Amino acid sequence: MITKPIIPLIVIIPLLLVVLICFTISVVRRKTKTGYKIFAICRIVIMIVLAFLINLRIMDKKYDAKVEMKNLDVLFVVDTTISMWADDYGVKSNRMDGVIQDTEYIIDELSGSNFGLIRFDNRSQILAPFTQDHETVKDAFSTIKEPDIYYARGSSMNVCYEDMKSLLESSNSKKDRLTIVFFITDGEITDGSELQSFKELGELVDAGAVLGYGTKNGGTMKTGEWGAKVKDPETGKDAVSKIDENNLKSIANDLDLDYIHMTSTANVKYMVDSIKNGSSLTMEKSDSVSYEDTYFIYVIPLIIMLGLELVLFVRRGRI
Repeated sequence: MITKPIIPLIVIIPLLLVVLICFTISVVRRKTKTGYKIFAICRIVIMIVLAFLINLRIMDKKYDAKVEMKNLDVLFVVDTTISMWADDYGVKSNRMDGVIQDTEYIIDELSGSNFGLIRFDNRSQILAPFTQDHETVKDAFSTIKEPDIYYARGSSMNVCYEDMKSLLESSNSKKDRLTIVFFITDGEITDGSELQSFKELGELVDAGAVLGYGTKNGGTMKTGEWGAKVKDPETGKDAVSKIDENNLKSIANDLDLDYIHMTSTANVKYMVDSIKNGSSLTMEKSDSVSYEDTYFIYVIPLIIMLGLELVLFVRRGRI
C-alpha cells in the first residue's frame, strides 16, 4: 500500500486543522445543549478525516493482474561505443540522442509487448531481460552513458552475439510468440576484427530491422572532459566517425531483416506499423506491479455526511 497525496501533506494538514479549530470554537460559543455541541464537533471531525483520506490517495498494490498483451518479444541490441555519440543525427543531435528518441517511439507504439535490452561496447551486457514493465526498459536506456575515452577499445559488433543468442532462444522457447529484433549501430568496426556471421541467429528472429545511425560524411565526438573533441591518435585532428552501411546490410541480410538508415523517427514508422498489424492480443498475467486507487471508499461516506449537514442546515438554519 502506498500514498500519493493530491495536495502536499505540509499544506493540507495545517489547513484542515485551522478548519477544525475555527468550527470547534464557533460551536462551543453557541448557546445550545452540550450534546448538540459534541454531535456537531464529531460530525466535522469525521468529514475532515474523510477529506484527509481522500487527499492522501491511498493505493493498493496489485500483483499478477490480468492485462491485454501483444504476442511480441521485442529485443533492442544497442551499440554504445563512443562513436554512437557522433554529432550527425538529424539537425543538431548526436546518434545516441536519436536512438533514445526512436526506441521510445517503438516502445510506446508496441505497448503491451515484452521488451529486452542488450548494450555492447568493449563487452556485451544484458540491461533488461524480456519484461512487460516498459518503464524498467526505458530506465535501462537512461543508464546508457558515453564511455570514457580511456575505456574505449574500438568497436566490434561480434561481442553481443552470445547475449543475443541467449535471449532469442529464451523467446523462441515460448509458445505462440513472435521474436522481434532491432539491431542498432553505426556499423563501424575499429578494433581490427572481422564481422562474424549472424545467420544462425536469423533462424530465431521473426521480424524487426537493423537501424543504421550516422552519415557518410561522419560526425565528431565530444568527451566528458569539458566537451573537448575526441582526437584521432594518428593525425592529432578531430576524430570523425562514419556510418558503415556494408556491415549494417550484412547483418540485416544474415538476420533476414530490413536495413533502415535512420535520420528521423519517421524512418522506422512503416516497420513498426507492420509489426503491430502482424501481432495478436492475449490476456496474460503482468509481471509488473500495478496500483489501484481506493479514494472512492471514502468519497461515499463524505457525500452522506455532507447530505446530513445540508438537511440539518435546512431544518435549523445553521450548520
